[in-house]
Amino acid sequence: MSADISDPSLNAYPAAAGPVEKLTPDAFEILLEALLQIRLECHLWKAHFIHIVGHSFPKDTANQYKDVWELMLARAIPAFSASAYVQFTPLFDESLRDTSARLQKLGVVYARVLPRHVQKRLAKAVRQLEFSIASYRWIPARAANEDPDVLFAARFKAVIRLLRLIAQDADQRLEALVADRG
Repeated sequence: MSADISDPSLNAYPAAAGPVEKLTPDAFEILLEALLQIRLECHLWKAHFIHIVGHSFPKDTANQYKDVWELMLARAIPAFSASAYVQFTPLFDESLRDTSARLQKLGVVYARVLPRHVQKRLAKAVRQLEFSIASYRWIPARAANEDPDVLFAARFKAVIRLLRLIAQDADQRLEALVADRG
C-alpha cells in the first residue's frame, strides 16, 4: 500500500498533530502501513548483511540472544581485511544508501500520520546512515593512523544499533496501536 499525501482522510487532521485516537480509520490504516514499511526497511538491510556473510553467519542454537540484531552485534561482525572491506562495500554503499533514501521517503510520504518524534527519529537516522556511508569509505585511508579493525567494527555496530532501534520502535508502536484499537 502506498500513501497518497493528497488523500482527504489524511487531511482531516494537521500533520501528526494529535493522538492516534483522532485519526480517521483510513489514516489509522495508513499509519499502520507506514510503521510496517519502516520496520521492513531495517530488516531488508539486515537480510542483505546476512546474505553477504552467507553460510558463516553464526547460529543461535542455545537461544541466548534476544533477536538476530543482538546476535549480529555479538558474533557476526567481521574482522577487517582488505578482502572483507571489498566484500562488505555493497552493504555500506548501495544497500545503506538505498535504506537511507527509502527511510527519508517514508518520512515524507507518511508525514501526515507519523508522530513528530517518529519523523524526527527518521530524519536523524538518515543523517547517521549518511555518515556511516561516508565513514566506511574512509577506513582504508585512516587505517595508517588508526586500528582498521576498530574502525570497521564501529561502522557495523553503529548501523546495526540504529536500524535495530528503528525496527524495534516501529514494532512496539504497531503492537500498541493494534492493542489499543483491537
